[in-house]
Amino acid sequence: MLLADSFLPWYRLSWTVSRYGSGQQTRHVNTATAWHSSSGWSLAVLLGVIAAVGYVTCRAGTNRWPTLPARLRRLFLLTATMSLLVATVSWLTIPSVDAPGGYGFVAADEIAGGVRFGDIVRDHLSARETNVTWGFFIAVFITMALVLLMLLDIVRRTDRRAAAIAG
Repeated sequence: MLLADSFLPWYRLSWTVSRYGSGQQTRHVNTATAWHSSSGWSLAVLLGVIAAVGYVTCRAGTNRWPTLPARLRRLFLLTATMSLLVATVSWLTIPSVDAPGGYGFVAADEIAGGVRFGDIVRDHLSARETNVTWGFFIAVFITMALVLLMLLDIVRRTDRRAAAIAG
């Protein structure tokens, strides 16, 4: 689910253009996926997918290697937690609308280096009216659910193992 969600809009850039002379205003919106907007978000998706696939693989190999999967499950839990942390930190590093250096009034169509006003440049995100969008929030929810399910499974397995040893 996380991999599919990574192709949904994670970042949204919206701006209003006011025509000189007529005062006519037009609203514009541009969106980008996790892959097109941020290396941090791309890394977070990869970590989350690796954690989910690895955890399921460990669960399938429990009968063959009884001690190895317990350690690997904890490693994949840590990987999923890092995925959530990387996604959140990447979001928090985007400058807010009130931060100096954000876009206000721009008189030219092109800024520097052939980048047009309204283009979303990977790893150079600057918030205007809205930055992250629904795809990002779904990914955070999926990753949080993944971490909680992994943690619950590890706790449940530990309780069962302790009961088997005591009994």
